[in-house]
Amino acid sequence: MADFSYEKIKDLEGIARVPVLTLDERWYKLIPTKYKTDEINYWEKRVNELLKKQGQANNDIKEVKKIKNQLIQEVVDAMEDDDNSNAKKKKMEQNQRLIQEAKDKIASLEDEALDYPKELADANKHLISETLKVVYERLNTNAEDIEVLSKWIDQTRIKLKKNIVIRQDKEEANERMYTYMHDIFGPDFSNELDKLNEDFKINKEETSND
Repeated sequence: MADFSYEKIKDLEGIARVPVLTLDERWYKLIPTKYKTDEINYWEKRVNELLKKQGQANNDIKEVKKIKNQLIQEVVDAMEDDDNSNAKKKKMEQNQRLIQEAKDKIASLEDEALDYPKELADANKHLISETLKVVYERLNTNAEDIEVLSKWIDQTRIKLKKNIVIRQDKEEANERMYTYMHDIFGPDFSNELDKLNEDFKINKEETSND
């Protein structure tokens, strides 16, 4: 298999511009299921898992920020009214506690989300590596087959041209001989001779088949 190991390609300049393969429809055409190795299947699954986790983390951050903003708005609204009851104080304390918990949760999720791009890029490089191994192996094998077939076609073409010339020579020789025979023996006798020759060829063919 072509040597496109992860270590050989991971630091190539152009690899940073390669998109996530599983998000590109062309990748599935480049590497149909029947050509996928166990390694490709593994890294394809890994990339998709990381995409899912990254998406979930981003959604969670949005949701928690939304809850935090709602809690902050409740605190602001509560500060503007004249209610000084204990229930209000407890509600304010609860909201402030929940706001802090939301901030902590957001920070934790953002820290977690920061890891996903690097992990995803690394997994994608592995998938690129395994894909290239298979694709270049096919390319190289096809190129070798094309070379062999091209040589065969060239040789066959030369042989065909020679055989065409030989056939033409034999056709011309037969035409000349038939012309001489008709001139020498006359058309009637020549036709009788042709019939005898046809019978001879039929008998010869039947004998050879036996």
